[in-house]
Amino acid sequence: MNATRMLAEFGRTARIGPIGCNASLPELVAALGQPFIGDPVYQGQRWPRWFGYGDLQLVVCECRLVVQVIVPVWRGEVEVPDARTNGMVSHPSEVTRSRFIAALDAEGCDWNRGLDLPGQCTVETEVDGIRTGFVFVTTEGHEGPPLADPTLSKAVSSAFHDCPPGTPDQEDGFGRA
Repeated sequence: MNATRMLAEFGRTARIGPIGCNASLPELVAALGQPFIGDPVYQGQRWPRWFGYGDLQLVVCECRLVVQVIVPVWRGEVEVPDARTNGMVSHPSEVTRSRFIAALDAEGCDWNRGLDLPGQCTVETEVDGIRTGFVFVTTEGHEGPPLADPTLSKAVSSAFHDCPPGTPDQEDGFGRA
């Protein structure tokens, strides 16, 4: 599988392997092992926190559910869990808008044109209330000439919610609530 197809499947399913919004951190640990553990998202608050597997950046809320998945693809290669084995695989990550839209169409995935800002355009998908935005760069550099076919910079899937507060005695190795 290449990055274009893997990301089109992410658009259709809102998952990369077992990782997706609303996945529980303990279930991910059982499937993939310990993640990279990052800092809190907001200074002075314990939760939400950053976690990661390969190049996937996860925002996990206090109730230990993934609320955001960020896939940075601008680096030229992206390392993600394989959907069949849950082992990590790397893909060259040069994905153009035209190839990506063709891959979404081949997956039978409905998509919409999202918000266009200076230097970028967005393609959006939605699965079971989870929105995923695929952000494409439309110019070379910040103010360079337009690209003939915009290239994917990142994908961001989000499903924020109000979670119940944790209890002071809640400890699972990821810090108390």
